[in-house]
Amino acid sequence: MTAPRSEVVLRVADAVAVLVRAAPGGREERDRAAEAALRSAAQRDDLVICRRPSDRPALKPPHHELGVSLSHRDDLLLAGFSPDSAVGVDIEIEDINGFDPTAFAADHFSQGEAAAIAGLDSDAAREVCYRLWVAKEAALKISGRGVFDGLDEPDLAKHLDLIRIDGATIRLEAGSRLPSIAVSVTRLAGPTDQPIYCALARNLK
Repeated sequence: MTAPRSEVVLRVADAVAVLVRAAPGGREERDRAAEAALRSAAQRDDLVICRRPSDRPALKPPHHELGVSLSHRDDLLLAGFSPDSAVGVDIEIEDINGFDPTAFAADHFSQGEAAAIAGLDSDAAREVCYRLWVAKEAALKISGRGVFDGLDEPDLAKHLDLIRIDGATIRLEAGSRLPSIAVSVTRLAGPTDQPIYCALARNLK
C-alpha cells in the first residue's frame, strides 16, 4: 500500500488546507491521516480530531471546535484547519465524461452564475462550474447545514474573475445563510488527467 503523502494547497488568513494523496479508506484512518497532515502543516502537536454526535469532525481544546473540516474523493483527502475560527473545505475530481456544466449551473447555482457559465466555451464552463461548486460547498460547511438548502448561496457571480485565479482570496459579506467569510480555490493535476478542485473557506467573524 502506498503511504499517504500531503501538501499544503491553500491558505486563507490563519487557515490552511492540506491535500493528502493515497489516503486510507476507513473514516477513522482518514481522520488520523488528516490529523497527522495538519499537525505537520500547522506545526501543532496538540491538534486532535474527534467527532461530534452529528458525526461532523471537530477539534479538541485548546482549538476552536469547528476549526477542522474534511472532504474526500476516491483516495484523495482534503483537510482544513484554523486555530480560532470555523472552516470548511471541499474537493472534487473533474468528470470528463458526460458532465454538463451549463445544465448543472442552471439547476443549482444563482441566475447570475448560471448565465455566466452558459456564455463560456465548454472547457472554461466546466472549470468555472467546478470552481464555484467547491467554493460553495466549502463555504456552506461553515453554516453546519452544508448543501441541505441548495447551492445558490453564496452568490459568487461578481467574483468569477477572482475564482479562476488559483489561491486568490474572495471575501464575502454575511448573507441569509452564512456569516462573513473568505474563500479560496485551486485547481491541481489529478489522476488520469482529471483535474482536482480544492476549496478552503474561513469564517471572518
